[in-house]
Amino acid sequence: MRIGDTDRADRVAGAQPPKRDETAHVNPTRTSTAEPQQVASPHAPVKSEPARWAKVVVGLPDRIVMLLFWTALVVAVCVLCSQFRPFVVLPLLVVVVVATWRLTPAAITVTRAHLVSSFAALGTVVVWLGVNIPFASQFITVWRDPGFLTLEGLWLSGHASPNIPVGAARAVDLGFQDVTAATGAYEMVGGSLQVQGAKLLPGMLGLAGWAGGEHAVMRANLLIGAVGLLAVFALARRVVRPAFSLVPVVALALSMPMVVFSRAAYTEPLALALVFGGLTMAWSAIETRSSPRYLVAGAMIGATALVRIDGAASVVGLVVGIGLTAAAAVPPRTRRRQLVAVGLVAGGALSMVLLGYLDLRLYSEGYLFDHYQQFTSLIAVLVVAVVGVVVLGMLYRLDPARRWVLAHKPRLANAAAAAVVVVAVFLASRPLWMVNHHVPAHSGYSAHVASLQEKAGMVLDPTRSYDESSLSWHAWYYGWPMVVLAVIGLAVVLHRVVAKRDPRLALVFGVVVAPSLLYLWVVNITPDQIWAMRRFLPVTIPGFLLAAAVTLDALWSRRSSWAAPAAAVVGAVVVALFPALTWGPAAVSIEQDGRLPEAHTVCDAVGDDPVVYVHAGEAPPYLATLRTMCDVQVIQALTTLSTADLVALKEAWGDQEVKLVTFDPYNVPWPDGVVPDPLRTTTITAWHERLQRIPYRAGRTTSRLWVATIGADGALTPVDPDEVTSGTAAP
Repeated sequence: MRIGDTDRADRVAGAQPPKRDETAHVNPTRTSTAEPQQVASPHAPVKSEPARWAKVVVGLPDRIVMLLFWTALVVAVCVLCSQFRPFVVLPLLVVVVVATWRLTPAAITVTRAHLVSSFAALGTVVVWLGVNIPFASQFITVWRDPGFLTLEGLWLSGHASPNIPVGAARAVDLGFQDVTAATGAYEMVGGSLQVQGAKLLPGMLGLAGWAGGEHAVMRANLLIGAVGLLAVFALARRVVRPAFSLVPVVALALSMPMVVFSRAAYTEPLALALVFGGLTMAWSAIETRSSPRYLVAGAMIGATALVRIDGAASVVGLVVGIGLTAAAAVPPRTRRRQLVAVGLVAGGALSMVLLGYLDLRLYSEGYLFDHYQQFTSLIAVLVVAVVGVVVLGMLYRLDPARRWVLAHKPRLANAAAAAVVVVAVFLASRPLWMVNHHVPAHSGYSAHVASLQEKAGMVLDPTRSYDESSLSWHAWYYGWPMVVLAVIGLAVVLHRVVAKRDPRLALVFGVVVAPSLLYLWVVNITPDQIWAMRRFLPVTIPGFLLAAAVTLDALWSRRSSWAAPAAAVVGAVVVALFPALTWGPAAVSIEQDGRLPEAHTVCDAVGDDPVVYVHAGEAPPYLATLRTMCDVQVIQALTTLSTADLVALKEAWGDQEVKLVTFDPYNVPWPDGVVPDPLRTTTITAWHERLQRIPYRAGRTTSRLWVATIGADGALTPVDPDEVTSGTAAP
């Protein structure tokens, strides 16, 4: 179905998707089902009628990204309904995929260049997976987000609902001070624990767990990251030449942020895949004027709200990008048609954003309450953006202004491009004259910043947020040449948006720039590396790499001399390969290596018995690990325990045998005051955290574990290592 037809006045005004001669400078090889083209060699069609296998290869990146979206939608709905069961999810997924099989971005015409680049992109992704899967993280303690996301994925691989019942531990929690059945990122609601954040990523991890158990859960985010790489490629090949579309893919694949945040259960790779998949669908919707594609494009980008609470930021850019080009159109018919498109995009996006709100309202009440102002502010901005562009498009009294803009396009385009450069220079210069303080004082975040500053020998300034260095961070990981080329590319894109009124480039610019400006100005995260780069992976980093490719493509097009094409080749090599130069020994380190076998030992030692976990001193946050991986009832003590405390806790559990778990033996009363040998001693690997430099190597710490049985008289009897059946019990 198409949104209207284009009359001659529309075509003359240039408000519709640009004609072939207008987009030649964007991507001379771009073709679609909307307007087949015959292009000279080397981009000529492989055959007059390409082989079926060639069509499959060229279409595979788009198809894989769409399969991820439909899978995500089914998983989100089933988790929301507490029906996350294989016999519910899998049949429903088959029905949805079959029903939407033809609903993909318009096919790319098979040319030799597109075929080769598709093979290269798919090969890059396969190699990337093969290299990184052996180094998948073992994040199963809740000291940062991957811990609780991995644990929730493990929980959902065996349970239909994300709520975690605490059972009798609830009564013990209520009966004692300094004892709790909840922990960081896990809030007690009624008789269950609710885990912080949206449930889509844990659901996707749980889906992998059905197929391959806990090891599949640990590695599943790498598969999602691989789809994210293909999503970037799928959009890039529509914006630039096929050869240059590989540049952002290779640079992203080699970069530390993409690798680190895919090896562990971070939400950013899934958000990246949905955003760039949605951009590709929106690009195709504009070319084909397909109502279903507009609707799906909005839903794909809006689905980031099922992954992250700030997902609506990208939707704002999408609505503004499409809406402003619609509002600027001179012919009323063109405006009406494009405003309908805005409505479809907004409708699809808002439905997903509201679904994300419902997810948080049902299964993460505390997290929603803590971030309610941020969430509602984004929703308000989104609603204002939708209403604003619709009102601008409907006001006929603005027609003189529209004609003035049309008559002054060249000057306005130059001014817009210059504005991009000015903003970039302003952001890059901030370290010279600005020091930001956005870390809340007297909080865990400020304490962490102070600790890192003290370790580095820096002046203590706990509330310093380092936002002024946000653009420099990109240069650390991708090089200043990439940053400069990206700024030029964004300027070029905005120039073309204004001069050519290309809504396809407008939506790309809007989606990339809206969240990027938000977080480049205030990062709103603990500013240690590589943690802080999370904010930029879903949109800014791939968006900048794509913008750099636009600059390289423009240089290649300047054939008046050999210098520009040569610069394009050199720039492509630098942008693609620089990220590989930033790695150190940490590249082959497994984050939290040792935690998984340690957890197996604990679970074998406690069996089915309830557990008292002593979380005092330097002990890791382990309550959620015990509750999820061992599937036992757990309470944690936050202070040192006496023999009388142990007697009371044992009685509170009734006639059951109760186990005690601790990583600090000096916080519990051992018989005769003699600390026994630990049940297990494990070396744990963790990346070094840095404030003003890239992490280079991983550190190693020693983790010692004690498990004991609590007697009726409060006496502790250490678990005999020989009685632990798992072979992982040995040090």
